Amino acid sequence: MNDDTTNNTDPVERLFGIDLESTTQNTETEAEPQETTKEHVMKLSCHIDNNNNPINSMGEGLDISLVGELEKYSQVLERNAVFKKSSKVSKLPSYLCVQFVRFYWKKESNVGGTKAGKAKILRSVMFPKVFDIYNNCTDELKKSLDLGREFEQKIRAEEDNAKLEGKRKEAEKYDKEMKGQDDETAEEREKKKLVGDALKKEQKLEENKRHDLALYRTHGTGLDTGNYELVAVVTHKGRSADGGHYMAWIHHGGDDWLCFDDDIVTHVKIDEILALKGGGDWHTAYLCIYRKLEASK
Repeated sequence: MNDDTTNNTDPVERLFGIDLESTTQNTETEAEPQETTKEHVMKLSCHIDNNNNPINSMGEGLDISLVGELEKYSQVLERNAVFKKSSKVSKLPSYLCVQFVRFYWKKESNVGGTKAGKAKILRSVMFPKVFDIYNNCTDELKKSLDLGREFEQKIRAEEDNAKLEGKRKEAEKYDKEMKGQDDETAEEREKKKLVGDALKKEQKLEENKRHDLALYRTHGTGLDTGNYELVAVVTHKGRSADGGHYMAWIHHGGDDWLCFDDDIVTHVKIDEILALKGGGDWHTAYLCIYRKLEASK
C-alpha cells in the first residue's frame, strides 16, 4: 500500500503524523497578546470525564481534549496566570489514530475505603464508522477541504440520479412481470425469486468491491474532504489498568471484519465492531484507527 505523500522515511511518522496549530490566551486579561504555536503529534486523545463533563461520543471527547487550560508566567501580570489553550488540526494524516483515555489515577478515599491507584472508566462512548474531522481543523485547512467536499457532493448527486433512474426502470420491469404473473406456475415464480435473490447478492458484492477500492485507494489521487473511515480497533477487556486482555479487530472487506484474539481469528460484522463502545465488562475500544477518504471518481 503506497501512501507516501512526503519524503519522510519513517513509515509510522509518514502515515500517522498530525500537525496541530495551538493558540493560548490569558483568561485574566485581554491585554496580553494571543500566542500561536505549532505541535506535531501521532494521535488525538478522546478524554472521558465521568464526573464533571460526561461525554457520549468520540467527537465530544475530541472537542474536550483539544481545548484546555495551562498555567504559565504572564508578562503583563508579572506572575503565573491561567491560559486557555485551543488546538486545531492543520495537516491531516493518512491514518487517524484516536486514543480513548479510559485509564486514570484514582485518589485514595477514606469514605469509600479505597486505596489510590490506576482505574478504568467503563462509560459507554460511541464511535462512528465514518468520522468527519472538519470542525476540528484550522480555517486555512477548511478552505482546502471545502473544494473536496463540494466535488464529493457533486459526485453523490450524479450517483443519486443514476440510482433513481435504475429504480424507475426496475419499477417498470416489475409492473410488466406482475401483469403476466397470473399465467406463471408456482415453479416459475420460485425460479424467478431465486434468480432475483442471486442478482441482489451479486449487486451487494459489487457494491462492497467498489467501496473497498475507494477506501484503500492510494492517497494523493483524490481531494481531501475531512472524512475518515474506521479500519481497525484495539480493545481492552477488564476493570484493571494493570491487567486485562487486549484484542485487535481489523477491517477485512465490505461489512466483514476479523477479530484477532491471540492466535484465534474469527469473522465478525460491522455491527459487532460498533458495539465495542464500553459500558460494561465486554471488550471496550481503546484505540480506533481511521483511514482518510478522498473524493474521486
